[in-house]
Amino acid sequence: MNRLSITRTATLDNLPELLAVADQACERAGASREVRDAVRLAVEEVSVNVITHGYAEGEPGPITLELDWERCPMTIEIADRARSFNPDTLPAPALDAAWDERPIGGLGWHLVRQMVDEVRYRPDPECGNHLTLVKHIHP
Repeated sequence: MNRLSITRTATLDNLPELLAVADQACERAGASREVRDAVRLAVEEVSVNVITHGYAEGEPGPITLELDWERCPMTIEIADRARSFNPDTLPAPALDAAWDERPIGGLGWHLVRQMVDEVRYRPDPECGNHLTLVKHIHP
């Protein structure tokens, strides 16, 4: 079976377990160090956003991470029941603006998009937000 999955309460205390599963999946898939680092960074950024922003207004709920590398590319599914958030609605960051003219934050999703090959979001009536990250793991 070429799939790993974990569901935890969306807290920073549980972040290391989520990242360990991402690392384990990449290792089992035979991904290069560069791919492993990219997947880990994308999973970390999305998970921290869910934890700190998605559930910010109430009790933390579940976050599910599922990685599947049965076929190339690898898919990374992240689901939560936090308030709805579609990353496609975010404006592109002003990367050419001077540092003192840039708003604080907003680079995380840009970074996620740089780390993976595709980002797909869909609202899910049963689980809230459902994000799919796609990463080619072999050249």
